[in-house]
Amino acid sequence: MHRYFAIGAACAVAFVLGIVTEGGISTRTATMAGAHSAAGAMSPALADAPTMAKGRPTESWSLHIDAKRHFGDAHPDEIAHHYCKGVSGGLFECQIYDSDAPDARLVAVETIVSPSVYKSLPQQEQALWHYHRVEVPKVDAKLPDLSPEEAKKKLNSMLDTYGKVWVLWDPQSSQNPVGTPTVSILK
Repeated sequence: MHRYFAIGAACAVAFVLGIVTEGGISTRTATMAGAHSAAGAMSPALADAPTMAKGRPTESWSLHIDAKRHFGDAHPDEIAHHYCKGVSGGLFECQIYDSDAPDARLVAVETIVSPSVYKSLPQQEQALWHYHRVEVPKVDAKLPDLSPEEAKKKLNSMLDTYGKVWVLWDPQSSQNPVGTPTVSILK
Protein backbone atom coordinates (compact mmCIF):
# COMPACT_ATOMS: atom_id res chain seq x y z
CA MET A 1 0.00 0.00 0.00
CA HIS A 2 1.30 3.46 -0.87
CA ARG A 3 1.33 6.15 1.78
CA TYR A 4 1.59 9.73 0.63
CA PHE A 5 1.50 13.06 2.27
CA ALA A 6 -1.68 14.69 1.25
CA ILE A 7 -1.72 18.37 0.83
CA GLY A 8 -0.21 20.34 3.52
CA ALA A 9 -0.82 23.25 1.31
CA ALA A 10 -4.27 23.33 2.66
CA CYS A 11 -2.55 24.02 5.85
CA ALA A 12 -1.86 27.39 4.51
CA VAL A 13 -5.10 28.03 6.20
CA ALA A 14 -3.66 27.81 9.68
CA PHE A 15 -1.46 30.88 9.50
CA VAL A 16 -3.25 32.48 6.59
CA LEU A 17 -6.41 33.08 8.50
CA GLY A 18 -4.66 33.58 11.80
CA ILE A 19 -6.63 30.96 13.64
CA VAL A 20 -4.22 28.25 14.70
CA THR A 21 -1.81 29.64 17.26
CA GLU A 22 0.51 28.18 19.84
CA GLY A 23 -2.24 28.70 22.42
CA GLY A 24 -5.25 27.61 20.37
CA ILE A 25 -7.77 29.72 18.49
CA SER A 26 -7.12 33.40 18.06
CA THR A 27 -10.06 35.60 18.96
CA ARG A 28 -9.08 38.48 16.72
CA THR A 29 -8.60 39.33 13.08
CA ALA A 30 -5.59 41.12 11.58
CA THR A 31 -3.69 41.56 8.30
CA MET A 32 -1.55 39.09 6.39
CA ALA A 33 1.83 40.76 7.02
CA GLY A 34 4.26 38.72 9.11
CA ALA A 35 2.75 35.27 9.50
CA HIS A 36 4.38 34.31 12.78
CA SER A 37 7.42 34.88 14.93
CA ALA A 38 10.50 32.67 14.88
CA ALA A 39 9.07 30.86 17.90
CA GLY A 40 5.99 29.86 15.90
CA ALA A 41 3.45 32.11 17.62
CA MET A 42 1.01 34.11 15.54
CA SER A 43 1.89 37.68 14.75
CA PRO A 44 -0.54 40.37 15.92
CA ALA A 45 -0.48 41.55 12.31
CA LEU A 46 -2.36 38.49 10.99
CA ALA A 47 -5.98 38.71 9.88
CA ASP A 48 -8.27 39.21 6.90
CA ALA A 49 -10.49 36.36 8.02
CA PRO A 50 -13.00 35.44 10.69
CA THR A 51 -11.47 33.69 13.67
CA MET A 52 -14.27 31.16 14.04
CA ALA A 53 -16.82 29.73 11.67
CA LYS A 54 -20.21 31.36 11.88
CA GLY A 55 -23.60 29.80 11.16
CA ARG A 56 -23.89 26.14 10.17
CA PRO A 57 -20.95 23.72 10.09
CA THR A 58 -21.30 23.60 6.30
CA GLU A 59 -20.54 27.33 5.97
CA SER A 60 -17.20 29.19 5.81
CA TRP A 61 -15.18 26.61 3.86
CA SER A 62 -13.69 29.51 1.96
CA LEU A 63 -9.94 29.07 1.42
CA HIS A 64 -9.51 27.09 -1.82
CA ILE A 65 -6.17 25.29 -2.26
CA ASP A 66 -5.28 22.96 -5.15
CA ALA A 67 -2.53 20.37 -4.72
CA LYS A 68 -1.20 17.24 -6.41
CA ARG A 69 0.14 13.88 -5.14
CA HIS A 70 -2.77 12.88 -2.92
CA PHE A 71 -3.81 9.66 -4.59
CA GLY A 72 -0.68 7.63 -5.23
CA ASP A 73 1.77 6.93 -8.01
CA ALA A 74 -0.84 5.86 -10.56
CA HIS A 75 -1.93 9.46 -11.16
CA PRO A 76 0.31 11.90 -9.26
CA ASP A 77 -0.92 14.96 -11.18
CA GLU A 78 -4.54 14.59 -10.09
CA ILE A 79 -5.62 17.80 -8.34
CA ALA A 80 -7.09 17.58 -4.85
CA HIS A 81 -9.29 20.64 -4.27
CA HIS A 82 -9.17 21.74 -0.61
CA TYR A 83 -11.77 24.01 0.99
CA CYS A 84 -10.63 24.97 4.49
CA LYS A 85 -11.74 26.77 7.64
CA GLY A 86 -10.94 27.13 11.33
CA VAL A 87 -12.94 24.97 13.74
CA SER A 88 -13.15 24.65 17.51
CA GLY A 89 -10.23 23.45 19.60
CA GLY A 90 -7.60 25.48 17.74
CA LEU A 91 -7.76 23.27 14.65
CA PHE A 92 -8.12 23.90 10.96
CA GLU A 93 -9.88 21.43 8.71
CA CYS A 94 -10.13 21.02 4.97
CA GLN A 95 -12.70 19.18 2.91
CA ILE A 96 -10.94 17.73 -0.15
CA TYR A 97 -12.90 17.23 -3.38
CA ASP A 98 -12.16 15.60 -6.74
CA SER A 99 -12.91 18.86 -8.59
CA ASP A 100 -14.14 22.38 -7.99
CA ALA A 101 -17.44 21.75 -9.82
CA PRO A 102 -20.75 22.15 -7.94
CA ASP A 103 -21.27 18.37 -8.00
CA ALA A 104 -17.71 17.50 -6.86
CA ARG A 105 -17.31 14.47 -4.62
CA LEU A 106 -15.77 14.59 -1.13
CA VAL A 107 -12.73 12.28 -1.30
CA ALA A 108 -10.58 13.27 1.70
CA VAL A 109 -10.38 15.37 4.87
CA GLU A 110 -7.35 17.15 6.36
CA THR A 111 -6.80 18.39 9.90
CA ILE A 112 -4.13 21.07 10.45
CA VAL A 113 -2.41 21.96 13.72
CA SER A 114 0.22 24.34 15.07
CA PRO A 115 3.74 23.15 15.96
CA SER A 116 2.92 23.08 19.68
CA VAL A 117 -0.08 20.79 19.16
CA TYR A 118 1.98 18.52 16.89
CA LYS A 119 4.81 18.32 19.45
CA SER A 120 2.30 17.31 22.15
CA LEU A 121 1.24 14.21 20.15
CA PRO A 122 2.74 10.78 20.87
CA GLN A 123 5.51 9.73 18.44
CA GLN A 124 3.34 7.01 16.93
CA GLU A 125 0.71 9.64 16.10
CA GLN A 126 3.29 12.15 14.80
CA ALA A 127 4.30 9.58 12.17
CA LEU A 128 0.87 10.05 10.55
CA TRP A 129 1.34 13.82 10.07
CA HIS A 130 3.26 15.81 7.48
CA TYR A 131 5.21 19.05 7.86
CA HIS A 132 4.02 21.65 5.39
CA ARG A 133 7.47 23.17 4.86
CA VAL A 134 8.41 19.83 3.24
CA GLU A 135 5.08 19.03 1.61
CA VAL A 136 3.92 22.32 0.07
CA PRO A 137 6.72 22.51 -2.55
CA LYS A 138 6.20 18.84 -3.52
CA VAL A 139 2.47 19.13 -4.22
CA ASP A 140 2.65 22.24 -6.44
CA ALA A 141 0.12 24.03 -4.22
CA LYS A 142 -1.98 26.76 -5.84
CA LEU A 143 -4.60 29.14 -4.47
CA PRO A 144 -6.68 29.72 -7.62
CA ASP A 145 -8.99 32.33 -6.11
CA LEU A 146 -6.14 34.70 -5.16
CA SER A 147 -3.65 36.84 -7.05
CA PRO A 148 -0.17 35.28 -7.38
CA GLU A 149 1.20 37.75 -4.83
CA GLU A 150 -1.53 37.00 -2.27
CA ALA A 151 -1.22 33.26 -2.83
CA LYS A 152 2.56 33.33 -2.28
CA LYS A 153 2.16 35.22 1.01
CA LYS A 154 -0.52 32.83 2.25
CA LEU A 155 1.40 29.70 1.30
CA ASN A 156 4.57 31.01 2.95
CA SER A 157 2.62 31.81 6.10
CA MET A 158 1.55 28.19 6.59
CA LEU A 159 4.86 26.41 6.21
CA ASP A 160 5.36 25.68 9.93
CA THR A 161 2.05 23.85 10.38
CA TYR A 162 1.37 20.11 10.31
CA GLY A 163 -1.40 18.22 8.54
CA LYS A 164 -2.99 14.80 8.63
CA VAL A 165 -5.03 13.68 5.61
CA TRP A 166 -7.61 10.90 5.60
CA VAL A 167 -8.23 9.73 2.02
CA LEU A 168 -11.74 8.28 1.86
CA TRP A 169 -11.47 6.96 -1.70
CA ASP A 170 -9.72 7.59 -5.01
CA PRO A 171 -12.13 8.80 -7.70
CA GLN A 172 -9.63 8.02 -10.48
CA SER A 173 -9.50 4.35 -9.44
CA SER A 174 -13.26 3.88 -9.13
CA GLN A 175 -16.39 5.91 -9.78
CA ASN A 176 -17.82 4.41 -6.60
CA PRO A 177 -16.56 5.19 -3.08
CA VAL A 178 -14.73 1.91 -2.54
CA GLY A 179 -11.59 0.93 -0.69
CA THR A 180 -10.23 1.25 2.80
CA PRO A 181 -9.76 4.86 3.97
CA THR A 182 -6.08 5.62 4.57
CA VAL A 183 -3.87 8.29 6.03
CA SER A 184 -1.93 9.74 3.12
CA ILE A 185 1.77 10.51 3.75
CA LEU A 186 3.95 11.96 0.98
CA LYS A 187 7.37 10.34 0.65
